[in-house]
Amino acid sequence: MSSVQHRTVLPYTQFAKAYDVTLGIPSLVRTRKIFETLVRQYGIRFQNAADLGCGTGLFACYLSRCWSVPVFGVDRSPEMLEVARRNCRGSNVCLLRQDIRCLRLPCLVDLATANFDTLNHLVDDADLRLAFRRISENLRPGGHLFFDLVTPCQPLGGFRGYTRRFPAAGDRVLQRIRWDPTRRILSIVVIVRSPGSRLPTMEAHRERAYSPAEVARWLSDAGFVIRGVHDAATLHVAAGCPPRMIVVARKMPDARRALIFSDVNAAIPMGGVKCT
Repeated sequence: MSSVQHRTVLPYTQFAKAYDVTLGIPSLVRTRKIFETLVRQYGIRFQNAADLGCGTGLFACYLSRCWSVPVFGVDRSPEMLEVARRNCRGSNVCLLRQDIRCLRLPCLVDLATANFDTLNHLVDDADLRLAFRRISENLRPGGHLFFDLVTPCQPLGGFRGYTRRFPAAGDRVLQRIRWDPTRRILSIVVIVRSPGSRLPTMEAHRERAYSPAEVARWLSDAGFVIRGVHDAATLHVAAGCPPRMIVVARKMPDARRALIFSDVNAAIPMGGVKCT
């Protein structure tokens, strides 16, 4: 397909309609099993939740329907949220178009989740630090943050890149991933060929890998205590640096600590993001 011309579009503009059958449903199956195991292990209780980077809403719908709680689904992509509206019809999910770095939920929540590389899409250190602070501000004291993260430790199993092809309800989807270990950047190209389109579309996505030590430091700065870090492949407590880790963190119950960190937000670089 390299010799074929493509129409370049913004991330998830065209991929959104094929996302569930290619990546979304397989990811949900894995994430649900991991989440249920760790919720039991850590005795996490929640009366409401927010799924950050909710995409097509599959995990947000799962939280609402299987745990019988109201859920906020937050994402930047209008195309992904449009699919989420259909997926979550009839469930107690409120969808919000927001940037996590400017997160402002209608009310505080007991649980925030960020699955399937959501936080890796923040490609600057300052952006991830800011996201942790914003999440902390929207959690009740004692509330939990549950997320996964790709690390710099062989994120592609030791390879520098690979290509995958997916059939998707008439569309043909190609995903090409390249790993730059020097910059710790995953460059992802998604090409979608639809039967009714003259040209296939091409989307360019980028992710940044973060180390466990960095994440631990920035979570602490945002007022979190880490309860557990697990290897996503085995769910064992992480030893060293697994390719992908699952983190369970708890916001410190001291409300005064949260207010202190809220006061210093203005001093944190925002990477050009304007919050209103």
